[in-house]
Amino acid sequence: MSERIAVLSLALVLFAALLVFAPGPAGAGVSVKSGSYSGKTVQESVKGSFRKVQFTVRKGKVTLTGEPVVAKGLCLSTPVFTLDGTPKRKLSSRGAFTFTKTFVGSKFDRISGRFVSPTEVEGFVTYHFQAQDLCSGGKIKVRFSAEHT
Repeated sequence: MSERIAVLSLALVLFAALLVFAPGPAGAGVSVKSGSYSGKTVQESVKGSFRKVQFTVRKGKVTLTGEPVVAKGLCLSTPVFTLDGTPKRKLSSRGAFTFTKTFVGSKFDRISGRFVSPTEVEGFVTYHFQAQDLCSGGKIKVRFSAEHT
């Protein structure tokens, strides 16, 4: 019985040492430069100044300060994320963030990004549209990129 306890104790000590001295995950994330970021969506059907996406990064949090206009047919998106102020989200350990707003039911408008370098972000903007006289309903997903300013 005491031999069994000794083996179990040794196993626990080895497991604890493994947790303490084991290396962390390789490439777990990108170090991010704090400050302001500005960029545009790639949707050419919207004038350049309306395609801007802007945010700031401070202390591991991303604050959305400007959202882009996205077009689907003849319809244009309205601000939904910055309507009630500037939303903040925590930056994940791999350098990603997502802002979401409920469109209808289980459909969500979304701005998602990920740092691909310490000063560059790439991501997608997804908006849903209701069917109206001049445009069909549905969703559209547009790519964006932003750089530190």
